[in-house]
Amino acid sequence: MTEQDKRNIETARCMYSSDEAERANIAPNIVWHVPGHNPVSGDYHGFEEYTKLMPSRMAPLTSWEFDVHDVMVNGNYIVATIGLRGERKGRKVDLRGAHIMRINEQGQVVEGWGFTSDQDALDDFFSA
Repeated sequence: MTEQDKRNIETARCMYSSDEAERANIAPNIVWHVPGHNPVSGDYHGFEEYTKLMPSRMAPLTSWEFDVHDVMVNGNYIVATIGLRGERKGRKVDLRGAHIMRINEQGQVVEGWGFTSDQDALDDFFSA
């Protein structure tokens, strides 16, 4: 594994930290693709939409937690397999999923795609 591979894996892992390390790894021109048919679904363009608009559409969240299982690298692309648990408006969700992330030359996530093991359950969760 190259040093660049190791840095890209670390960048991806930081995306689940919910702190300044995560924010520092978000490219200003990020595009994040959220699947499904719910109020959160769609494409988010730029740092502000990713960090403010998307979370506002997810609210109110009682909890939202990720367990990162595997992080795999192929050049500037990362796949992270995850467990996802959340609670919102008295509803709970517990799913498996994955994110694909593209890392730019500055070591920031410039594009991401989400996948879940049960999209209908996630749609119901965010549609309540």
